[in-house]
Parts: sequence; structure tokens; C-alpha cells
Amino acid sequence: MPHHTLSKLRNFKFGPEWKKKTGELSGKLEEFSRLFKSRKCPTPDELFFEIEDLPSMGKEYWFLHFCSPPHDEQVIFTFGRSVDPVRVNKASVPEAEEQQGVVCAAVCWLYSRGKKQVIFDSTAKVSLKKGESNSITAEKGESKISITGKYPHFDISLVKGGKRIFYAHASHPCTGHPYEMVNILSNPFAPSFGTVMINYYFEFDGVLEGRKMSGKAYLQKVVAAMPLAPWNWVRLEFKNGDSLDFFTGKPLGDKAGFHIASNAYIEIAGKRTKLRGLKLKTWLEGEKRIWLLSNKSLVAVLESYSVQPFIMRQKTVFQYDEFLVRVKTFAFQDGKKEYTLSDLGGGVGIAEDASGYLF
Repeated sequence: MPHHTLSKLRNFKFGPEWKKKTGELSGKLEEFSRLFKSRKCPTPDELFFEIEDLPSMGKEYWFLHFCSPPHDEQVIFTFGRSVDPVRVNKASVPEAEEQQGVVCAAVCWLYSRGKKQVIFDSTAKVSLKKGESNSITAEKGESKISITGKYPHFDISLVKGGKRIFYAHASHPCTGHPYEMVNILSNPFAPSFGTVMINYYFEFDGVLEGRKMSGKAYLQKVVAAMPLAPWNWVRLEFKNGDSLDFFTGKPLGDKAGFHIASNAYIEIAGKRTKLRGLKLKTWLEGEKRIWLLSNKSLVAVLESYSVQPFIMRQKTVFQYDEFLVRVKTFAFQDGKKEYTLSDLGGGVGIAEDASGYLF
């Protein structure tokens, strides 16, 4: 970690208001976790449809990803905020205010008809409604992102200049995990820091630019009270409904070779298998980037075909790039069973590469 980053951590003042809000948030997230574990058929909507009262270093964001393997069409929504002022690309997000809604940075982009389109790259007013049908919207002028419904059914809509260009009805998948909570709160070295996220794994039917589109939907809400640090994340979806997910945190950057919270699995016919010792390597830059995921039982070669950069600035700079990728080569051995790309069908997905730090 750079010397100036360590200095900022040492000099940060944890005042009583920060400790109060962080304690309240940690207690709320721990309660969510206990609630979900104790129910047989729980609903995670309490976290997804919520605008939190964030402490210092607090952040929350929503991430939605839609793809239709083996086709190249993909749609990605991201909107979120930090409790402190932050600049995201060209948008300046002011200090958060808990009123009828909050101002968030919103970046929405898609790949359709062989080209990339950026729909949102600005601030947006995010508002929330609860009732028989929950909804959360991010709105800027005549353009709007909206998510409406209750688990296990959601309607997602993207309007640009008053015209709807994407719609999806997302629902419980036929096989596999419908959702999960990832709770990273217990840290003896920094007990006031933590992150919690809810991940929905859905199937969807919809329309993109007037053409029918169906496939896999990934909906995520993240709440964090900690700095952002480098990571890599890859999520692949295959034609027959199988998927692969890989995440690794790199708090000291790529060159240090020190990774934490690495997690990877492959899901085939609804069965999840942990992938241990999975490594990620890359070659080239931008849309030419090639990715290699591999361990003793798996190899996957991914080819990038579009990329969207995010640059976040406070007193530090954090950058992460979202790449759209297609699977070019794939092989996996599970005991005596062997799988190739032809067995799973063509695959597409997203790969993220994050660097820098954001407090």
C-alpha cells in the first residue's frame, strides 16, 4: 500500500458520530444476516429496497447485469453513492442528504446491435417507495432506471429521453441458488469496518431496443463502511444456464501478489462446486484484453469485446473497468466428469479490474 495511503489511515479521526453510525449500521446488517439464516424461505428485499443512513467512509450501490448467452448483448446498471462528496467520471456527487431521495452517481451502458451505448454517465436522483410493490428509481431528466416488485419477481426498465429501450421481467431461476447474502463484518483488526451484499441470481425475459431478449440476470446491493481497494471479479453465464463466479481482493495492488477474500465456484445443473487455487492472468489492454482463469481442474480463456471505465476521485483515486467478455476456450474436470464449451454452450459475461483506493 502506498505510503500516503497508510498516512491517511493513521491520521483518520474516529469521532463519536462516526462510531455511533457505524455501530448502528453494523447492528442492522448483522440483524439482516440473522434474519435470513433463521427463515426457511426468507426475503432479502429489506436490504435491496433501502437507502441507508451511512457513517463516514460509508458507501452503498446497486448493480444489475443482464446477458443472453451465447449472444453478445449485455446490459449493465450501476448507481450508488458515498456519504462524502465524490466525483465519478464527469459527475460530482454532493454530500449525502436523507430526504425524499438521494443524489447518486449513475452509469448505465449496454452492448446491442454490435456496438456499445452509454445511457447514463451522470448524477441521478434515487428515490424509494415501499408497499405491496417496492420500487427504487434513478432518474435524470427524461431518462430513468426503475426496479419494481417483490421477491421473487422484479420488473426492470430503462428509459432514455422518454423512450423505453430495455425492459426485463426477472424471476426465480429454474435451477441453482436464487440469492445469497455475503456478510463481511467480523474483522478483529478493524471491528468498525464491514461490508454486506445481497446477490440475486435470476432468469429474465424482456426486450432490448425492440427485440426480444432473455437470459440470466444478476442483481446486487452492496453496503460498506470501509475504503475501496483493488479487486478482480469475473462472472460468466453459459447458454444451458450454468455459471462461473470468481472474486479476489488485492489490497496491496497487483504487484504485491497478496490477495484476500478470494472466492470462486462453478455451478453446473444447479450444483455449486468450489474452485480452489483459481488464478487470473491478463494480456493486452482495453477491448483487446485477454483473460485466463485456471487451476488444476479448470481453464477458461476470455476475450474482451467492450469496456466501460469508472474513475472515482476524492482525496484519492479509485478506478475500475468493466469488460464484456466472451468465452473462447473452456475445460473443466470434476472427478471423472469432463466438460467443454460445447457441453455448456457458448458463454459471455463480465470481468472487472479495480485499482487505487477510495475512502
